[in-house]
Amino acid sequence: MSQDTSRPEPRAFAEVFADLRDLAQSDGALHEISGLVYRDWVITYDQRDGRVLNDPEFRWSTSRLNKNELMLLVGLLVQSPSDRTYSTALPESDFKVQVDSLLRELHDRILVDATPAFDSLTQTFVNGPEHIGPLAREAIYYGAENFYLHQLMKFTRIRYRDDATWLLQNAGLSIRPIIDITTFIQKRINSQMSAMGHLRGEGQVFTNGDLTNSLLIAKADLRKKFGSKVDAYIGKFATSITGANEAFTDPFAINAVAIAPLIDMGDYLYVANQFRLSESLYESPFYWMGLDKAYLPILAAHRGAFLEQTTAQILKSVFGPEHVHENVILHLGSKDRAGEIDVLVVYGEFVLIGQAKSKRVTMRARAGDLDALNADFRGAIQDPYEQAQNCASLIQNGARCIGPGGNDVELPRLPRIFPMVLLSDPFPSATLLSHSLLKRGAAGAPVIWDIGVLDCVARILPDPIEFLFYLQCRAKVFETVMSDSEYNYLGYHIRAKLALPPDADGMMLDRDYATVVDDFMLAADFGIPVPRPKGVLERLSIPVISDLLRFLKKADPRLSSIVVDLYDFSQVALEDLSGTILAVREEVRRTSKAIKAFSILTGTGGLTYAVTSDLNERTRTSAEVIGRKHKYDQRRDRWYVIVDCVRTDGAPDGLLPLIFPWVEDETEAANSETVASIFNSSYQERRVGGGSFATGQQHERLKSPAQRDSKDRSADRTGETHDE
Repeated sequence: MSQDTSRPEPRAFAEVFADLRDLAQSDGALHEISGLVYRDWVITYDQRDGRVLNDPEFRWSTSRLNKNELMLLVGLLVQSPSDRTYSTALPESDFKVQVDSLLRELHDRILVDATPAFDSLTQTFVNGPEHIGPLAREAIYYGAENFYLHQLMKFTRIRYRDDATWLLQNAGLSIRPIIDITTFIQKRINSQMSAMGHLRGEGQVFTNGDLTNSLLIAKADLRKKFGSKVDAYIGKFATSITGANEAFTDPFAINAVAIAPLIDMGDYLYVANQFRLSESLYESPFYWMGLDKAYLPILAAHRGAFLEQTTAQILKSVFGPEHVHENVILHLGSKDRAGEIDVLVVYGEFVLIGQAKSKRVTMRARAGDLDALNADFRGAIQDPYEQAQNCASLIQNGARCIGPGGNDVELPRLPRIFPMVLLSDPFPSATLLSHSLLKRGAAGAPVIWDIGVLDCVARILPDPIEFLFYLQCRAKVFETVMSDSEYNYLGYHIRAKLALPPDADGMMLDRDYATVVDDFMLAADFGIPVPRPKGVLERLSIPVISDLLRFLKKADPRLSSIVVDLYDFSQVALEDLSGTILAVREEVRRTSKAIKAFSILTGTGGLTYAVTSDLNERTRTSAEVIGRKHKYDQRRDRWYVIVDCVRTDGAPDGLLPLIFPWVEDETEAANSETVASIFNSSYQERRVGGGSFATGQQHERLKSPAQRDSKDRSADRTGETHDE
C-alpha cells in the first residue's frame, strides 16, 4: 500500500490488531470474508487468448487483500467462542470498508517502523543495520508469491513420495491421497465459484451468505469418494471454526489457519484460500515428521535429495542430460574433496554452479528479528553462495571434477561461471534483502531461486542460449534493478532483455512487469495449454541475423558464448551488422573476390565474419588466420570465425571457436603483420546509432590498435576491420 502523508499517524500494533479481532468476530463475519474472497481472489481467464481478463490496475493493486491479510482475518475469526460469526448474516454492513481501513493502518504502522530515523543535524535519513529487520518484516509479509498452484501439487508429490511409510503409520495416509483429496476439493469449489460467477454475470444478485455456500464442501461427499482417509486428512488440514487459534496474538505470530487452512464447520468444510491449502500440503508434512526425532536423519536425506534431483531434472529439460551433473566432487592438489557441487551444468564455455539448500524462513525472522533474519539468510543464501564462490575459484585454478560414478567431468579451459543458489522453499523478498545482506565475492552476483522460479524460467526460456543469456542479464542488473519478485525481472527481460534505458542508472520494477509471466503460469493452473511468451530477440526479424542466431543456437555448444554475446547487442547494432553482412556478400558476388572479412568486438571476445566466393580448404584457412590476427591484436581470450560462401544458401558454411588465453608473443605479432599485408587489412570507424539499450564495450565494433587502450566506451561509435 502506498504511503499517504494525508493519513493520520498509525496507532500501535496492539490497538489495530484488537480492532481487527473485534471486526473478524462480529456477527456474520464469515460471510463478509466470503465477499472479500470474491472481490480480491477471483481470476477470470480468457482460454482463447491465454490471458487474465481482470482489470490490470486492480490485478496488481496493493489495495487487494494478499494471502497473509486474508488468513489473518480467518485466523481471528476462529478464535471466537460464538457461532454468530457464521450463523447470522447482516443484510448491510460496512465490514469491507472497515477491513480495508484497518489493514491499511496496519501496513502503515509496519512502514513507519521500517522508516529510517531522520537526523535533523545532517538533514539526512540514518539507515543503520537496525532498520533491516523492520524492512524485512514488511517485505516478507507483503511480498509476492513464488509458487503457482500446479507447481505446488507437482512438487509436493515428489517431495514426500519417499516418506510414504512414515506418513501412513503416523498421519494415517500417504501423500498421494492427500493430493487427491485436495484436488477434489479444489475442483468442486472452482466449479461452484464458476457457476456463481456465470450467474452474477447474467445479472443475478447474491448475498454474502450465498457466496459462503459456494465456498463449502460437504464432508459426506468426501467420505463417499475417499472413505476413512478423509478423517485423517481433516485432522491435519482443518481448523475448528470456533474456539481455536488462541496463540495468534499478533500479525507475526503462528496462525493455525495458515497451517490447517480448511475451516471445519461440522458437516462442511469452508475453503477460504485454495492457494494456502496447496502451500500447506507442500510445507506441513515436513513439520509433522520433524517432531519424530528418530526420523530426522531420514527426513533430512529425503529433503536434500528431493531438491537436488528436482533441480537437476529441471536443468536437464533445458540443457540435456549429458550437460547436467549431480553431486560433483572437486579435487585440487593434495585435497581429495576441495569442494562439492550439488548440481553442475557444463555447456560449452558456460559453467553453472548450483548449490541447493533446504531451509525455510523462521517465524522470528518473519517478525523482523535481525539476529534470526541474519541466521536464516546465512543458512539459506550466504553459505551456499560462498560454497559456489569457492567452487568457482577451484575450477578457475584447474581443479579436477569428478562425477558420482567416478568419471571425470570435462571443464572448459576458459569457463564463464554463473553461481546459482537454489532453494526448496521460497525465501520471501530474497531479491530485495540480498542488496543489504549478501556479502558478494569474485564469482559475481548469483541468482537466488527457489524451484518454483527455476521451473518457471526453464519453461519460458527452454533453450540453453535463452537461459544462459538471462543468467547473464540477471547478474548484470543485480545492483541496479530492484524488485520484490523474480517474475518481474523475467517479465521485463521478455519485454526488453532486462536492459536499462540509456538515461537511467537504476530501476524499480513493479509487479505489472510480471503480467506476461503470470498469464502463462496461470494457464497451467487452469489446465489450459498456451504457447510460452517469446522474448524480444525471438520476435525480431532481421535479415541474415535472425537466421544466423537460430542456426548458432542449435550448433555446437562450444559456440554458445558468441551467441550470448550477439544477443547482448542492441537492435540497432544487430541491424547494422545485418547491413554489413549483406553489403559484403553483394561485393563478393559482384567482384568474385576470393574472400572479404570483417571483424567486430563482442562483450567477451570478438567475431570474424568471412564471406568467400568458393568453399575450400584455402578459404577456410584464410578465414582462420584473419581471425587469429584480430584475436591477438585485440588481446582477447575468445574469438570466433564464421565462414559464409556466396555459392551456398542458408546456414553458415564454417564455424571455428578460437578459445585460449591471450599471451604476448613475438611470433604471433609477426604473423599479425604478415596477415595484415596479405589481406589488405583496413580499419573503418562509423556510428550506428545509440541503440535501444546499447551500453558498454560489448556493443562496439573492433577498435584499431591505436584505440585499443582508449577509455572511450561510447555505445554508438563503432569500427570494423576489413580484410580482403
